[in-house]
Amino acid sequence: MSSLINSIKANLQLFALTSVLIGILGIVSWLPKFFYIVYDNELYLIIHSISEIICIAIGISVFIVVWYGWPQTKNSRDLLIAMIFLAVGLLDLAHLLSYKGMPDFITLNSENKASLFWIISRMLAGVGLLAAAYIPRHSKNPVFHRLYLLTVTITMTTACIVLVVLFEHSLIPMFIPKQGQTLAKLALEYTTMLLNILAIYMYGHRNPSQQAVFLLRVSLVCSLASGMAFTLYDNAYDSFNFLGHMYKIMGYYCVLRSLLQTSIVRPYMRIARLNRSLRSMVAKNMTLYKETKDSERILQQAFIQLGATLASKHDLEGMLQQVVSATGTVFQCDHVYLALAEDKTLKIMAYISSFKPPDKINPERSFMGKVFTEKKPLVVDYISQYPEWIIEAVSLAGLKSMVGAPIRHNGNVIGVLEIFSRKEKDFSQHDAQFLSVFSHHAGEAIKNARAYATTVESFAELSLLYDIVKELAIQKSPATILTRVTDKLYNLFAADVAVAFIMHYRDDGIHTEPVFATGFEQREIDHLQHVFSDGKMTWPWSGLSNMDDGTAYEETQRGLITMSVLLSRRLNILPLLASGKLQGLIVLGWNDPMQEIPPSKDLVLSTIASQTAIGLERAYLYDHFQAMALTDPLTRLANRRQLEVVLEREISRTLNYHRPLSLIMLDIDFFKKVNDTWGHLAGDVILQRMGVLIKEGFRPTDMLARYGGEEFAVVLPETCLEEAIGLAESFRNYIKNTSFEVDDAIITITISLGVATFESCSNWAEPKTELIDAADQALYRAKQQGRNCVECHKQS
Repeated sequence: MSSLINSIKANLQLFALTSVLIGILGIVSWLPKFFYIVYDNELYLIIHSISEIICIAIGISVFIVVWYGWPQTKNSRDLLIAMIFLAVGLLDLAHLLSYKGMPDFITLNSENKASLFWIISRMLAGVGLLAAAYIPRHSKNPVFHRLYLLTVTITMTTACIVLVVLFEHSLIPMFIPKQGQTLAKLALEYTTMLLNILAIYMYGHRNPSQQAVFLLRVSLVCSLASGMAFTLYDNAYDSFNFLGHMYKIMGYYCVLRSLLQTSIVRPYMRIARLNRSLRSMVAKNMTLYKETKDSERILQQAFIQLGATLASKHDLEGMLQQVVSATGTVFQCDHVYLALAEDKTLKIMAYISSFKPPDKINPERSFMGKVFTEKKPLVVDYISQYPEWIIEAVSLAGLKSMVGAPIRHNGNVIGVLEIFSRKEKDFSQHDAQFLSVFSHHAGEAIKNARAYATTVESFAELSLLYDIVKELAIQKSPATILTRVTDKLYNLFAADVAVAFIMHYRDDGIHTEPVFATGFEQREIDHLQHVFSDGKMTWPWSGLSNMDDGTAYEETQRGLITMSVLLSRRLNILPLLASGKLQGLIVLGWNDPMQEIPPSKDLVLSTIASQTAIGLERAYLYDHFQAMALTDPLTRLANRRQLEVVLEREISRTLNYHRPLSLIMLDIDFFKKVNDTWGHLAGDVILQRMGVLIKEGFRPTDMLARYGGEEFAVVLPETCLEEAIGLAESFRNYIKNTSFEVDDAIITITISLGVATFESCSNWAEPKTELIDAADQALYRAKQQGRNCVECHKQS
């Protein structure tokens, strides 16, 4: 309804405008005594020249506006109109230069020559605006390439001008001296007016209320009135001719206004809206980032504390309470319950809640029982829908949703860990999977406690377990953890040979890395590495006998795998599993094929394997967080935090050993233009590629970092100012001659670089801060000098 009202309103406005313009012509025609004027030749020549110059300027402006707005709009309709008005502007220029009274334009000027250019320009504008109504805004036709259309437009217009200039007398005459306009010219004027009427209808049929379309229709109305004026004049210097030129200027101006809307104003408004959206998105992302960092910190601390507790405690209830506490901390939940199976019931072993739960729960009428019997995680969005399963503590606490996960031990479900919320639908399947991690730790706690109870009789085993647990409680690299554990087992069991492997999971399968080896020949280590890295097998759980003709195995409940390699040694292989994933392997071997680890050592080995696997898992997690904290995720270079750490260290070395330290700060020139022209994804590609090029362009001993945005830093140890400038200049030339391919676009960029050097004799109170400021100031001067250059900081 609103669009219909707007359409009627637009049509009424056009009708009113048409009436006014044609009415003015009617008044001049009906009352010639008062309004009809024949101007002096010289005066009218000035008026005519000024009006035509205005039209030419507007036509060229139409072309310029669309040409420079094209990269943003890709509007094929606007591009066609721009090319039409470029041609019309050139033809108007030829008409102006051919007008009688002007200096001869190549050949003798005449009214007919000027009229030929005039009518061609009028016809071209009418046909072009009508044709544009049928062109889709975003045509994929290769014809609508702006360079191609520009070439065609200039070529055809030039050919037309040459044709009229050289063959004027061979063409149909448009004006005959002392007779005036010919019938052919009048017929073409009426044809142009008919084209204008059709174009007015076509544009109104599409979207009559849109401002840009309305302005095009107004320009067509002005062109229609202009054509009527040019058919009415008796003298080339009379009032009708003057009015026709005024109407023509109005029409051209409306076209310019329309294309300013579609090529400049709309993209700007779109960019402004996008900018506001991006600002809002950035603010939200910053909030989410802070929340994520806080969650990561809480999660890391919870896992570290939980791992340390599980590694240092052997009290079952204490460890389970620690699991419950860590679960509540990570999920930010005040109601957590953990129960173990006991005599066909579930006994609450640890909990966090404002209400004490019953000591035992009936598995047949409770959420815990459902998780326990179905042996899989459970999410309940609306607890109130299951009144028969609600225990008194849950009802009193006003809990409305829950998620639970089974606790497994040796493959069997032995208990349940569940959390509750006072909100409905507060948990998802992802939460259920994440909760399974904590239930796994609960299972490990139970397993560890039971294993410790059975191994406490052996002092040597207890000492070994204590030493390993102590090692694992201290954050070390995975290789160090596995090396020390393997060495202790090698000595405990007096094995002849030992080797330990860390597992790496890649797209093509499992890959192993030996981190400790003693007694083995290199060919044996290589063979084992090949066997364990075979991605086609499900090693170490099954299929081992198919790996090698000389390989035999037996798998028992101990978790140890016994095999002989190349029929030369007896091996015991201990897989290190955590969270259902193989973290590593420890291989102990004896020269005597009948010798192996006794079955009585199974529990301590299982505990060691489990703790070592958890330690490896935790070490991997720690390394991952450390890498995230010190590495820029986009370029894979060091971030600003790591840069400052390295600068502190290198400045200390400079002061101690009296060797220079240089710093290069570099910035991509006009990077915002890259983002605005090709998009932010292209900008990210260039930043990633820049990270690679910086690694290639500087020395292995140099430290490379992304300082922020499009700014990078290079720390050059033991490098004087002159050498640093040479390296910077070399890299600047390298980037200048490098093309960046993004999708189908080839982008070239330049960089500006600032260089500063710190020496032990430098009188700087805060060397790190002042070195960065000096390099940054040099970079600023490089940008002030015109960019794409290197500037250095010279100490006074």
